[in-house]
Amino acid sequence: MAHTFFFATSLFAVLASVVLATNTSCFPGDATVQMYNGDLKLMRDLEVGDKVAVSKNVFSDVYAFGHKDADVISEFIQVHTASDMIELSEGHFIPVDAKGKLVYKRAKDLQVGETLWGSSQITELSKVEKLGLYNPFTLSGNIMVNNVEASSHSEWFLDSLFDAIGATEYLPYAYQAVLAPLRAIYNIVGKEIYAEGYAAMDSCVNFAEFGAKYGGSIALTVGIAGVATAMLATKA
Repeated sequence: MAHTFFFATSLFAVLASVVLATNTSCFPGDATVQMYNGDLKLMRDLEVGDKVAVSKNVFSDVYAFGHKDADVISEFIQVHTASDMIELSEGHFIPVDAKGKLVYKRAKDLQVGETLWGSSQITELSKVEKLGLYNPFTLSGNIMVNNVEASSHSEWFLDSLFDAIGATEYLPYAYQAVLAPLRAIYNIVGKEIYAEGYAAMDSCVNFAEFGAKYGGSIALTVGIAGVATAMLATKA
């Protein structure tokens, strides 16, 4: 039974990772993340199971990567404030303070003078090419990068629909809901078993290539599979 359950959860990890792989908006490899023990870790060194800061004095586990490529050189938007600096792909979501309300915007839509959530006003926006492309997903849906709070999520298969109805700011919440089954598996089997299965399957499948072709169309199937696996796990 244990082996069967482990196989089921590992299979789900593969399917979910295929869906995640369609997401190519990320952070560069030299970005820093604060660990639970207070240490700083480079983005390129993060692993599934790491507990990282997601907002001030709040931490959450990394449970998957939408992208993890050490060798690619990509263009990022460099966002400067009076106190901080963050670099992220143009389609990545980041929260801004809109008169006291948290509103998510894509990096490409930010404007000088806006205030980043939990930080200060944007003083400069520029573009820069950097090495590495990483998109860690946390259980909370957010992550602190270079001491700036950002979403774990970026543009994906629902963007055109939400843009059309004027609901762009809600996309990170929608994508967090889509990936709920994978977080359920993580919580059910525990960090150690999940991380082992994820790493094993990730090493065998070219998620990026397969996901780019099929990811969006199988998102619903993955969600259903995850719910079914979670239900089986509670009865095991």
